[in-house]
Amino acid sequence: MSETVSEECLRAFLDHLAETSNVSVAAKRAGISRSAVYRLRAISPAFSNGWQSAIATGYDELEFRMLKTARFGTLKPVKRPDGSIGRATEYDDAQGLKLLMAYKANVEKGRNEGAGGDVVAAVVARDQLAATLEQIRQRLDTAIGTDQSEDRDAAPAQ
Repeated sequence: MSETVSEECLRAFLDHLAETSNVSVAAKRAGISRSAVYRLRAISPAFSNGWQSAIATGYDELEFRMLKTARFGTLKPVKRPDGSIGRATEYDDAQGLKLLMAYKANVEKGRNEGAGGDVVAAVVARDQLAATLEQIRQRLDTAIGTDQSEDRDAAPAQ
């Protein structure tokens, strides 16, 4: 017996999948079974494309969070000599190095494919990336209910 799934439930599933990158959690939150979404993915190219797009969005957000942490650090509590608690910015240099190496490898790949010399294509790609990262940042800010732009601009507490 086949489960009938509304378009609204499928949209909810894809939204939750983008948010969590977890099929079981997304299906449960959308009120549909895992088997139903897997069956639909197998027979519907449109749904399969939506699924892949949702997973890609989840990974884009993960990459953005990791890049943000590597670039701007994480505020950690520190005990001062007088016993009071302050905050200091801590950086994960190993993660930053991995992201930098991945970026450089991607740039080199583009050069090898002939894209490196096309300045217009590079500017368009940079602008598209900046717009995508801004959209992701806004979604993350909305999801946690705060404006993270203040964190980037604030000096670390001493």
